[in-house]
Amino acid sequence: MFKICFAILLLALSHVTTANAQGVLLGGTIKAKADGTPVEYATVMLKECELWAITDSKGRFAIKNVPTGNVTLTVRCLGFATYTADLNIKAGMPSLNIALNADNLKLNEVEVVAKRKADVGTTSYTIDRLALDNRQALNLGDIMSLLPGGKTWNSSLLRDTRIALRSSGGEMGNASFGTAIEVDGMRLDNNATPGETLGAGTRTLSTANIESVEVVTGVPSVEYGDLSNGIVKVNTRRGKSPFIVEAKLNQNTRQVALSKGVDLGGKWGLFNFSMEHARTFGDITSPYTAYQRNVLSAHYMHVLMRHSMPLTLNIGLTGNVGGYNSKADPDRELDDYVKESDNRFAANLSAEWLLNRKWLTSVKLHSSVSYATKLYEHYGNTSAAATHAYIHTMEEGYFVAYDYAANPNANIILGPTGYWYVRSYNDSKPLSYALKLKADWVKRFARIYNKVLVGLDFTGSTNRGQGTYYEEARLTPTWRPYRYHELPTLNNLALYAEERLNLPTGKLSNMELTVGLRNDISSIAGSAYGTASTLSPRANLRYVFWHDRDTWMRSLSAHVGWGKSVKLPSFQVLYPSTNYIDRLAFTPGSTADNKAYYAYHTYPSQALYNAHLQWQYTSQVDVGLQANIGGTQINLSAFYHKTFNPYMAVAAYKPYTYKYTSQAALEGFAIPSANRQYHIDQQTGVVTVSDLTGANAPIQLPYNERQGYLSNRKYENGSPTQRFGIEWMVDFAPIKALRTSLRLDGNYYYYKGLDQVLFAAMPTASGTLNAQGKPYTLIGHYRGSNNTSTSSTSSPSVGNGSLSKEANLNITLTTHIPRIRIIMALRVECSLYNYDRTLCELPNTTRGYVVEKGDDYFGTPYTRDARDKHVVVYPEYYSTWDAPEKLIPFAEKFAWAKDNDPTLFNDLAKMVVRTNYAFMMNPNNLSAYYSANFSVTKELGDRVQLMFYANNFWNTMSRVRSTRTGQETSLYGSSYVPAFYYGLGLKVKI
Repeated sequence: MFKICFAILLLALSHVTTANAQGVLLGGTIKAKADGTPVEYATVMLKECELWAITDSKGRFAIKNVPTGNVTLTVRCLGFATYTADLNIKAGMPSLNIALNADNLKLNEVEVVAKRKADVGTTSYTIDRLALDNRQALNLGDIMSLLPGGKTWNSSLLRDTRIALRSSGGEMGNASFGTAIEVDGMRLDNNATPGETLGAGTRTLSTANIESVEVVTGVPSVEYGDLSNGIVKVNTRRGKSPFIVEAKLNQNTRQVALSKGVDLGGKWGLFNFSMEHARTFGDITSPYTAYQRNVLSAHYMHVLMRHSMPLTLNIGLTGNVGGYNSKADPDRELDDYVKESDNRFAANLSAEWLLNRKWLTSVKLHSSVSYATKLYEHYGNTSAAATHAYIHTMEEGYFVAYDYAANPNANIILGPTGYWYVRSYNDSKPLSYALKLKADWVKRFARIYNKVLVGLDFTGSTNRGQGTYYEEARLTPTWRPYRYHELPTLNNLALYAEERLNLPTGKLSNMELTVGLRNDISSIAGSAYGTASTLSPRANLRYVFWHDRDTWMRSLSAHVGWGKSVKLPSFQVLYPSTNYIDRLAFTPGSTADNKAYYAYHTYPSQALYNAHLQWQYTSQVDVGLQANIGGTQINLSAFYHKTFNPYMAVAAYKPYTYKYTSQAALEGFAIPSANRQYHIDQQTGVVTVSDLTGANAPIQLPYNERQGYLSNRKYENGSPTQRFGIEWMVDFAPIKALRTSLRLDGNYYYYKGLDQVLFAAMPTASGTLNAQGKPYTLIGHYRGSNNTSTSSTSSPSVGNGSLSKEANLNITLTTHIPRIRIIMALRVECSLYNYDRTLCELPNTTRGYVVEKGDDYFGTPYTRDARDKHVVVYPEYYSTWDAPEKLIPFAEKFAWAKDNDPTLFNDLAKMVVRTNYAFMMNPNNLSAYYSANFSVTKELGDRVQLMFYANNFWNTMSRVRSTRTGQETSLYGSSYVPAFYYGLGLKVKI
């Protein structure tokens, strides 16, 4: 693709004779159509040559050195409808006079749905303010319902929504972690959150201050990195505006907001501010347990050298104070409660300078910093009839418990008896920063527009929190500190270059080719992974066959794109917390006051370095077609995503021997139990009993040696996952007599994830013993699992993947009557096909076996045709304590042991995993179902807007049938459709 682009560029340059060095001066005036007043701070953009200007207080603008030829002019300003016109730039052009319509329901064309962005070479959707108001979005994640085939859910702040584009829940591949979110160019970073590998939460973002959202589901520009699953770009309100008071109310949420855009006059610039309070409670009968956010944001914009080389400065500040609290709930049980602060501060500074020189068109510098404080507090009751050992040691060796009063700094203390409360905290303070610099050069050669973009990004992620800790040391259960602030910083330097050619191929046709390459260099201080470098090539080709023809097919265009997107690992992978393996080494029995001074052997288990670990990335293919047939707009998009090297955790085992002293060693002991003091040697594990009275000499107790395993976590790359699908939007020509339009949007989605990683595991049942009654010492080596994540190690399961397919269709009927300024929308959401099944298979070999009874061990090879059958899965190999490196084929040995070695057979049988119910491996195909939502927006003059919506307004009680179980389930109260829900909204301009 790079060679093709380079060849086209050379061909274009070889045919160039002269280039207009000076160009044309394009000037004009922007006014409001309603009253003719000048419109200040309107952005005037020339799309093809990427030149722009911002109007002054008299509505005037001037763009110098505009190349001659055809261009697309776009004018945008807060509070006004976007104006677009095609211009033929030539010498001696007269000044333009443009009148902007107010952005309200008096316009003939308004939409309350997502729109396909038509002028880009990849699949991208835009959602404007009216669509957000009509949806009454409370959380940024609510926009997912507006995308093709999207489904509505009742918005709530109680759950921290993670956006995952072109994916579904419960899938392998960390889809949400690979979805990027940016607000005014500032990335929401979740890399520095230990304990999870998920995308950034969205509930701290104020939806009242959002002006528009762009969702790029196709192949993005190389300007965007640290992603593998698309990007969501949020634009906040910027521009002059009156005071806007907003209030929204539904069954569980209250939201109020105030915003204004202030013209500071003269040469001082423009200032926007927004305040929002939102509160969500889970139970309307007990509204004390709630989550709330309180957001204050401010933005300052100033344009210098407006009529020569405009330099636009933007400064933004945003703060949120909020969180979850159940302490004030009088209905809480036993005074237990949870509090969680969710505070965030962000600042960004950008400068964009339009130089418009022969060698450089524009330069943009953007910097940002984001700091969050998340303090989780849990206050809960607990009780115990006898003491429990609370282990706090961080060293390897043997340790015995002590009374807290006698030795408060002991490695193991005895917990209290009776009833008490424990207060614990988790303190996380993620900090991220970014500095971005990019420059572009746009030039016209003959009829060809060429844009070269180069840039660099420097980003960093760290965490200043303390991690988990407890209020009182004597009540602290088994726990070890893991201080987030001691973890190093993850820094990434990215260099990228991109070239875009726009080549007219006819009077109404043109081709646009974009090719780019990004290089991410990650510096992982304090980690064994050191410095890593990855390349991300991407390319998009768009061809416009024709546009604006006066025929039955008015326009036709298509695009195709391919790209590689790399996702940096999270702190959970780079700096995993140390796990501690505590094995009981001494059981002395309880004293008269129910105290038991147990001893344990502790092993600090640190994650192993994996020299072969690679960064997760996604290979994307995106194909689209757009057509206008007789006024009906058709948008089709198909995609294929294959995610490689998803992060997952496995366990590595190492045999060892430890000493165990049982209570039997104290039988007939001369020292009375009340006078005994126990000591255990940290290195040898030998227990010595002393007499507190001094009447008897210290005595060493006999012990037995036990075999066991030490385990360490290791992060691996999982097997690839595949996703492909088709998305469509069909907007039929409006029925003008009824002021009504019809839209059909939907999607077909296919997912397959099949894990084939060989991992080691032991039987999960607590206290598993072998046939001799001793601790189990065989290790199973399984091929593939359904439990693949970074938060826990892979464990044996019958399934090792899943396959799902779904088809969704949404029918939206919109009636818009400009004369009375009202728009109404009826949306029917249909699930036409919903299929999923658990997979148990491997290429070219058998993984599972069908058995006739649930407790059988031998059967016939499993295939997908089996129905209502129990399935068992063997490990591929097993190993012994004596020879852990020797992998013994399991199936062959298991069959032999059945007839020749009953003891071995019983031990091996413990490693066999099986289905609990016969239907578990059946495919599940749900019957079709649907629900309907209704929304209406009404304007009362130019200053008041009323909104109402009702989700699932007829409260459907239809039933769906599952082929897996053969049973029917009511949609009422299910997760398939939203519960009947309604809300009101009010917006007043003062």
